Amino acid sequence: MHSRARRRGPRPSGSGTRAGKIAVLPLLVLTIVLMLAAHASAFDVLRFTAFTLVGVALPGLVLWRLVGAYRRNLVEDCAAGFAVGVSVQLIVYLASASIGLQRWSWAWVPVVLVVGVMDSDVRARVWRRVEAPLAPLTAWLLSGACSLVLTVLYLIGPGRITPAYTNPATDFPDLAFHQALAVSAKFDVPIVPLWVSGEPMKYHTFFHQFTAATSWATGIDVTQLIFALAWVPLVLAGCALVFVLTQRFLTPPAKGIEDGPHPAVTWAGPLAVVVAGIGGTLQPLHDVSLGGISLVSSAYGSPTQNLGMMLALLLVILAVDLLRHQPPKTRWVLLILVALAASGSKATILPMAVCGFGLVYFATALTRRTTRAAMAGGLTMLVIFIGALIAVYGGQTSGLKFKLGQLFVQLQPYASLRHGSGLDRPAELLSAATILLTWGLAVVGVLFLRRYWRDQGTIFLAGFAIAGLAATLLTTQPGISQLYFYRTAFPVLAVLSCLGLARLVDRLGDHRGGVLVAVAAVLGLVACGLTRLGSADLHGVKGPVLWMIAGLVATGLVTAAGWRLGRRNGSPATVFLAALVAACMIGATYLPLAGLVSKQADLVMYGPRGIGHGPTRAEADAARWLKENSRTDDLVATNAHCIAQRGDVCDSRHFWIAALSERQLLVEGWAYTNHANRIYATTGVNPSLVPFWNRDLLETNNAVFTAPSPALIERLRRYGVRWLYADNRAGQISPALKQYVRLRQATLDATIYEIR
Repeated sequence: MHSRARRRGPRPSGSGTRAGKIAVLPLLVLTIVLMLAAHASAFDVLRFTAFTLVGVALPGLVLWRLVGAYRRNLVEDCAAGFAVGVSVQLIVYLASASIGLQRWSWAWVPVVLVVGVMDSDVRARVWRRVEAPLAPLTAWLLSGACSLVLTVLYLIGPGRITPAYTNPATDFPDLAFHQALAVSAKFDVPIVPLWVSGEPMKYHTFFHQFTAATSWATGIDVTQLIFALAWVPLVLAGCALVFVLTQRFLTPPAKGIEDGPHPAVTWAGPLAVVVAGIGGTLQPLHDVSLGGISLVSSAYGSPTQNLGMMLALLLVILAVDLLRHQPPKTRWVLLILVALAASGSKATILPMAVCGFGLVYFATALTRRTTRAAMAGGLTMLVIFIGALIAVYGGQTSGLKFKLGQLFVQLQPYASLRHGSGLDRPAELLSAATILLTWGLAVVGVLFLRRYWRDQGTIFLAGFAIAGLAATLLTTQPGISQLYFYRTAFPVLAVLSCLGLARLVDRLGDHRGGVLVAVAAVLGLVACGLTRLGSADLHGVKGPVLWMIAGLVATGLVTAAGWRLGRRNGSPATVFLAALVAACMIGATYLPLAGLVSKQADLVMYGPRGIGHGPTRAEADAARWLKENSRTDDLVATNAHCIAQRGDVCDSRHFWIAALSERQLLVEGWAYTNHANRIYATTGVNPSLVPFWNRDLLETNNAVFTAPSPALIERLRRYGVRWLYADNRAGQISPALKQYVRLRQATLDATIYEIR
């Protein structure tokens, strides 16, 4: 009796091993736990998860495989499928909202799924095994990396401020701003700022349209989506796409899989996820943060960046494939689809993509190779961007101005170095040197790409990243928002740096190169921790920076010595460089990781928990009562305008009444509007602090609450006001007000009146 020989080694195609598939389970459990921990109800989590998987990711996967002929691995299929599904949902929602059919914007989903199941040709192309399933170790490392990023983001985001609108001390007004826009996206075409009437809203609002579509499809309240739910799949898909982009350069396309992947394919992708997720800046100063540029630094507080980053990564992946002339040509359809969705998700993305294609065009022209794909891609991005500039942004720049080096004055350590009242040029130069050095060391692996430069995909990534850095350094914007250019570029730089490290490790010719990276990473974290601790008594920035550099160099030397003593392969210089690069990249994650266990590190990295001045529970309940007892088109007046006030200076980032009542306010706040940004562009005054431009309207509005009269009530009636939201904490309310209007609801901190 003969037994059949067991087949050894990985299959050329399949769905992955059982051990690899199990790696996703702890990540899925973590996502559910984090959403519940953010005070979402179990029913809302169930509805949201079902819609995300069945209503967005699954039809997106069908289109991803059908149009793009992709089936590399399930991580890529799921992440890219979700991003494609989001893109389609956005476009369908915009079209359906224009004819008043917002409630039915999900109707495309069953059409795609039915075609994907019923049509035999489509079914044969879509429901096939993947070509290169992940190895179990890679799958587990990726699961761990994504879990780490999600955990850090939860602790600095929803872990700080949820449940929403219950504690004024932990309020974050930007999320109320985004909630108000998402509410407007449910009912208004075009979107308007609900916190001030009569103003347009030319802004990247596609996140708000997607949130509105999700709310209509699931019935989940917008507050829950903004604060507890929507951030999770966007961050998860973004992390997965960082991994996918890294794998693009380490694994050959399908027709060449027999040639074998790069030796670093096991660890480079997960490492890129960690670096892009929580790295980005070495932090040598003990009591001062040099700012955050990683995914977690903005993904929760800026949902538009969260969505935009996911779409930008998929756009970059598609561009790399098209520049490599990989079939089929229908992938251009996916590129255009994602570019359309990205154009109104974040204004930073398409100009950077144009620069990426442009650099490829000039590089290939110099070598006399075909430039057709680069030219077509660049022109496509440019046309879509110009169209978005007109249709979405209305020619508005949101206060963006050209001003070289202003970033170094806005960020630390300039404030701690400055002397005198005017611009301190030496302090500015020292601040610039410190920031650029700490940014550069965190992605120092880009210096060792070498052979990767032969790939047009690498050149595109470089052009994309250079454009982001250049725009950050050449411009200024309120709230240091020009930093979003570099934040968009940073995950790409993280991928390039990991590829440079992979090349160095490959030069060693040792199959245990991954161990070298792991040891150097741990030692780099220790070195950064010790040098930050030792810099507590040092003044200025030169000493702490030099100490940290010395610690990182020592890490490289110790690792090289240990590698030599272990009689491993590779020259000492290459070992030292590889260890130094790994130590720098992972060393940049020290402060965010320390913030998980140290209150001091958390305070330095992310600042205090919220900025305060939010609503009490009673004020929030009054706004919700107004939502339940008024019509959608009712107009509301309030006496609450400032989250903080000193003398005549008002910080007008007051959005939560509009967000919770889901009603148009006559005047609540006036920050974050195109009008305020135009005033900033001409005067330089912080747009959150500019006085309201219609003084007569504001005075009439406020006088109703402090000195009411029949004439004033009549003026509000002519404006169309139906309701009055009297905030007792915002100022004294005249007892005579109830003589002219009908009292409808009273809480400890707020009273609702109806104009009869």
